[in-house]
Amino acid sequence: MHCIPKPSPTCLHVFRFLSWFGILALIQSVVNAATIGPIVFFVGLMICEEALNFMPSRHYAAFIIGLFPSVYDWVVNISQRSPLTSDGVFNNNYPTGSEGFIGALAWKRGALLVSMVWVAMIVMVLDRKWIKAGIWAMVGAAFSVFGIMHVPEAGFKNWNSPTLEQCDLNALPEPSCWENAKQWQFFLSYIMLAATFGLIDLAKRFDSSIKEEVDDESAHAFDDWFKDAALGSDTSSQEDEKKVVEMDESDESESPKVDEEA
Repeated sequence: MHCIPKPSPTCLHVFRFLSWFGILALIQSVVNAATIGPIVFFVGLMICEEALNFMPSRHYAAFIIGLFPSVYDWVVNISQRSPLTSDGVFNNNYPTGSEGFIGALAWKRGALLVSMVWVAMIVMVLDRKWIKAGIWAMVGAAFSVFGIMHVPEAGFKNWNSPTLEQCDLNALPEPSCWENAKQWQFFLSYIMLAATFGLIDLAKRFDSSIKEEVDDESAHAFDDWFKDAALGSDTSSQEDEKKVVEMDESDESESPKVDEEA
């Protein structure tokens, strides 16, 4: 099992320096855009390889599912299904098998958040931690109720009606829309998942045939990492406070000298 590398303070300081002074933006403007794709691809492969080596095999399904929202995002973009203009005009030229393609739009919108919520929720299900799975389902419900996930724009405009991008305007004899793309439906689905997980946890208390949650070494793999991160954060804040105190003392010691010279 591989260990998770801890971020080096030196690397963090270098990254801050490059970010604060705009050097990263300068590098991005100099490097040819066509060369960025292969670099991101190979770095992504390395990250995925390291993640698969570290995680227990029972979490592989969650890992694979977590890749799909970004894959759908890429597929939709290359199919020119993204907004054509900033005023919300969409390209409605559906590819072959459009009904199945419409479902991909639900995972494209807020792809990174969708991936985070679903991976965390599935990991908790695989580990039979039903309460935590329900909490992540409620997080998904919170994002969905405000239109942050699964729909193209936040708010309540699409609460009870599908969006234009989920309608086939070229369908005959009349345009047809996907009836499962209403905002409230996504919200209700997450609520139903949370309720299901809660009922399973309740049933576990009365039915001994339902297995207990997984509590092996892999379930505590990040404990030391989070402890070190918390200690590092506390140490950093203490050092900052010490510097502030030293600066105040230095200012106070300099002020009498200025008065004497005056």
